Amino acid sequence: MHTRTLIARIAGIACIFASLFLFLYSQHLPQVYYYTDSIRSKFVSFFVSRNSHRNIERKTLRYMRAPDRDDPAFTRAGRFLFFTTDRETTANVLARRAIPHTIFYTQEQLISSIQKANGFLDNKIPAGTMLMIPGALPPYVKTPCNPVLPSLPRTVGIYFTGHTIGRESTLKLIEKYRTAGVNTIVFDAKDITGIVNYQSHVPLVLTHNLHEKAPIGNVDFLIRFLKERGIYTIARIAVFHDQLLYKKVPEYAIRTADGKSWNSDSNELWCDPTNRHVQDYAIALAEELAEKGVDEIQFDYIRFPTKCGLFRTALAHHGGRKTAEEVIEDFLSRAHNTLSAKNTRLSIDLFGIVAWGKAIDVRKTGQRIERLAKFCDVISPMLYPSHFNDDFDGFKNPGDNPYYFIFEGTKKFKALANGTLIRPWLQAFRWRVSSYNEKYILEQIRATDEAGGYGYLFWNASNNYETVFAALMSMNFRAIMQKKSNAKTPSQNNNKNMDAPDERK
Repeated sequence: MHTRTLIARIAGIACIFASLFLFLYSQHLPQVYYYTDSIRSKFVSFFVSRNSHRNIERKTLRYMRAPDRDDPAFTRAGRFLFFTTDRETTANVLARRAIPHTIFYTQEQLISSIQKANGFLDNKIPAGTMLMIPGALPPYVKTPCNPVLPSLPRTVGIYFTGHTIGRESTLKLIEKYRTAGVNTIVFDAKDITGIVNYQSHVPLVLTHNLHEKAPIGNVDFLIRFLKERGIYTIARIAVFHDQLLYKKVPEYAIRTADGKSWNSDSNELWCDPTNRHVQDYAIALAEELAEKGVDEIQFDYIRFPTKCGLFRTALAHHGGRKTAEEVIEDFLSRAHNTLSAKNTRLSIDLFGIVAWGKAIDVRKTGQRIERLAKFCDVISPMLYPSHFNDDFDGFKNPGDNPYYFIFEGTKKFKALANGTLIRPWLQAFRWRVSSYNEKYILEQIRATDEAGGYGYLFWNASNNYETVFAALMSMNFRAIMQKKSNAKTPSQNNNKNMDAPDERK
């Protein structure tokens, strides 16, 4: 009897404590989550810091107490995220602020989900309204930046504009292209229009709203999507050819001797390559993307303009008077140092024609291969056959001779690059080509491989890669059949030897 009473009392006390625990848990859920998550975060960070000397992938987790430290409108309660409006706003503005902290890729998807979850259809949101943000990421997120310098694959890559990569349907296309062997994606972070294609926190972008028309709703989602699938991720930045910055910040534009914006009546709107602020802007964007976890930054238009002469211009020359080559080299050196510290690779796009070493081309662009090769991991020459002038090197129509121009160009770049990898851009469009088909693609691939290129990238401004896809599938099929044939041959030979008389007898 005594034993039963003791058991009953213990059970009763346990029930009281359990009830008290459940009450506290339910009434103070945010605080419970906060303290448990904070302790776990510090625990993980402590052990990661102790193992930081090891060359291993870091899995640091951090507690996202609020999506943005400078945005008190958000409140995180454990696995839930809330937003309180301090003034009247719209669902569009809210979605733009909240989407980096959710599982959604496009703002349209998030807006629809916010409206459904909170039971309203109007786009306007009154001041003082608290809304739940559906699909919030968990408080713990893996540190996105690269813990070590990513390995560089033998590249089979394709390029996407910001508008194309910003569509969810493109993610399905990427899955399709992976089946053909595509292992690298290049996407526009900023093209020559100057629009920053994602929501950036770079001060110059925020000051002048250079990302107002950003087509990529959630660049963090995009980078996670690509890297989770083992896809090497490259963010392309058009550096000095920047139409929007030229218009928004006139003092950054190339100026004429009388102080006016140079060449303002054309599409050749270039910012001043010698202006330190212009250079720092490009480096700041690159650094931000590196911290988001891209594997590589690719600089395009890393040169002086060539279509219009720079006569009677007054360049800033913030680094002192230098030649065009010295200006580009100095900028690239600074960018490379910054990105190396972030464990991110740097590549540059160069005019294909500079490999032929004509003094006028090097002098105009500032692109001397042997000098720039020291400050990048990869050079991607734009060797599109159709971009060479008629009768170049004796070819009446260079566009119809893909093997020659890809092979010769890659070989010339390799000879000048001092060991830096050469990964050419290949032509995936029919401009100035008599017969653009699978064979045309395969000829370029063969030329690249035989000249010693380290993979290749395909460019199509409209992002139509069906011909490339068909060519890669055809190439893969041939490789599989060849492998099977090679595997079968020894077996056949063994059978023949069994039937042959033994000469030792």
